[in-house]
Amino acid sequence: MKFPIHAQTATKTMGDFTLSNHFSFEIDGVIVGGVHGIEQIETETETVEFKDGEDRRLRTRPGNHRPGKMLVSKDWSNTPEWYNWRKTVLDGKVQRKSISVIFQNDANEESGRLNFYNCWPTKWVGPALNSRSSGHATEKLEISFEEMELKI
Repeated sequence: MKFPIHAQTATKTMGDFTLSNHFSFEIDGVIVGGVHGIEQIETETETVEFKDGEDRRLRTRPGNHRPGKMLVSKDWSNTPEWYNWRKTVLDGKVQRKSISVIFQNDANEESGRLNFYNCWPTKWVGPALNSRSSGHATEKLEISFEEMELKI
């Protein structure tokens, strides 16, 4: 596989094509405010071991694709949307949605995106409260997705 060589452009980041703090987060085409962290975006394919006939060498091939996961953190804002979405799963009425993580350049223009399909929340974590901290309360949502698409 041959990778393209990109010419360095004159930006304030001088070659950092995607900064980790320039992004936005959409659910079903609506920007979600207050999202300040997206971690552990991961997909995985099972590895199946096999042997061919008398061959003494153990070989591998791709198996089933496991659903992907991501962990999204946002400021607690006393709005029930994320909790309610999680509650639909607990009530047995899963609402699958589409999610986009939109990467932005230095001018805050879209420079690429990751689209996730058939998403639903597998875990909701409410805010940790600490009277000795002056930081914002944060809620987290672990989200499972079935398909991922990179658009550049």
